Amino acid sequence: MRPFLLLVTALLPLAAQSIDQPLSLFNADPIDAFRLVRGDIGSGRMERVSVSDQAFPEALSLTTTVVPNSSWNLRVRALGNGAVKKDDTILATFWARCVEPAGGECALILNVEQAVSPYTKSASTPFIIGPEWKQFRFIFRMAEDYAPGGYYVDFWMSQLVQVAEVGGMSFSNYGPGVKATDLGIDALYDGAAADAPWRIAAEERIDQIRKGDLTVAVTDPDGNPIAAAEVRVRMKRHAFGWGTAVAASVLFGTKDDNEKYRQFILDNFNCVVLENDLKWPSWDTENGRIRALQAVQWFHDNGIHKIRGHNLVWPSWQYLPAKVKALENDPEALRQLLLDHIQDEVTANRGTLMDWDVINEAYTNRDLQKILGDDEMVRWFQVAREYDPDVKLFINDYNIIAANGANILHRNGYFDIITFLLSKDAPVDGIGMQGHFGSPTAPETMLRIIDRFATFNKQIEITEFDFNSSDEELQAQFTRDLLITAFSHPSMTNFLMWGFWEGQHWLPRGAMVRQDWTTKPNYDVWRELVYTKWWTNELGATGEDGLYALRGFLGDYEIEVTAGEKTLTIPVTLTKDGAVVRAVLE
Repeated sequence: MRPFLLLVTALLPLAAQSIDQPLSLFNADPIDAFRLVRGDIGSGRMERVSVSDQAFPEALSLTTTVVPNSSWNLRVRALGNGAVKKDDTILATFWARCVEPAGGECALILNVEQAVSPYTKSASTPFIIGPEWKQFRFIFRMAEDYAPGGYYVDFWMSQLVQVAEVGGMSFSNYGPGVKATDLGIDALYDGAAADAPWRIAAEERIDQIRKGDLTVAVTDPDGNPIAAAEVRVRMKRHAFGWGTAVAASVLFGTKDDNEKYRQFILDNFNCVVLENDLKWPSWDTENGRIRALQAVQWFHDNGIHKIRGHNLVWPSWQYLPAKVKALENDPEALRQLLLDHIQDEVTANRGTLMDWDVINEAYTNRDLQKILGDDEMVRWFQVAREYDPDVKLFINDYNIIAANGANILHRNGYFDIITFLLSKDAPVDGIGMQGHFGSPTAPETMLRIIDRFATFNKQIEITEFDFNSSDEELQAQFTRDLLITAFSHPSMTNFLMWGFWEGQHWLPRGAMVRQDWTTKPNYDVWRELVYTKWWTNELGATGEDGLYALRGFLGDYEIEVTAGEKTLTIPVTLTKDGAVVRAVLE
């Protein structure tokens, strides 16, 4: 083990770079530049270790003994000594493996930031590290101009108690305008290629689990088959929920934008969730309560019956009415207030919602549990079930499939909470995975994570999807792949975005419709998949046996049968068990 020294780096002028002659961000081997930085003494250590089975002779062994309170409180850091310009393309290459836990996963975050406040980040990307040595190649662009010594390159190692090894590092500046494909890297992310193996398998699963056999039998009144009858099969509504968050204030406005907002919902979604109106602080006001109930009724009146309730308990003082925190020193009164609220809101919406998020973000929000105990979460589910026996009861959380799938601590914590609830016989019907993305997660990684949670044998929903990026090509491609990933998994029942219009979106870049109502490429992906590729509209004719058969996507249909001058229209719902439509033409 080498002693840790003060961070001192020679600042030397560097020549102009090009795609053929990139410049390193460091003057020497990067492994020599990294030093341990920790906010908590004893929380971790860095050692240099020999490597015998790789092209690089040494690696950094990064040990996390205690998970710090803040993710930046344990890291290895190097001072970049190559001058860079804004939008310079940087290729970070490194090899890594997880030593402990044996056979498990480690998590590292590659972070590149300004060396002084406001610590502007050019990259802050998490990586899941497996037990075998694997090369990672990651492209990012510098956020600003920096002189030598003006920025840091870090590996944050603060998520898990773990031992990870990192070696074979290089950080190369290729200058502006260089694309990933120029460097032999998948243009967007692992698995984005059109012929990626995961994609082929996903399409096969979609055909198996999202379609059913539909047979139309056409006869005369005596039961004789009618051959050559024209059969039109028109899909009217998906069985799977394709949805969005909706703001009731915008829904009921009287301006032109409000009318476009309402029409867009009806044209593009069969599933909705109120963004804020059913949250306790809004519900607790007279106008808020009335507006929420009116919005739910508007959805039903307009044919949208898949409505999520979000949420009953968000257990942080920050997200609760002030009257709740006022009882923090009176546990029994606090407990009763929560139960009364659940009874009130569930009863008021009984029979109108398909889901309730009973608890939102319980892993990071624990103000109530610290006072009342974790068993109280079980009681919240029980009371919700008592006052609406038919609604599906969900738990909901973030950074499960997002953050490159590398927020292992959060993911494991969520898994443990669900395990605890089920061990106490809490009536949990479903698992919500929010899906707020700032960068892509590889589809194979997401499928592996979903598979793990599917072992609970509960419904799983993507409840709050958005991809916050100004790169519209990347945004559209990842939207496509997440839709395919979700639709191909048998545990998934619904997919909801957290808004669609820039004029009403908490992250406007994540919208698929601009402020002026022009659409973005991610909207084109939504329409192409949901309403074209995964939508059944067929025209055919019966055979000599009077039968016409096909496999269609599950959902509601209108079947129109014509023979000569006679036409009959029949509604039918196609389920996994299939459907037979009998058309008798007089």
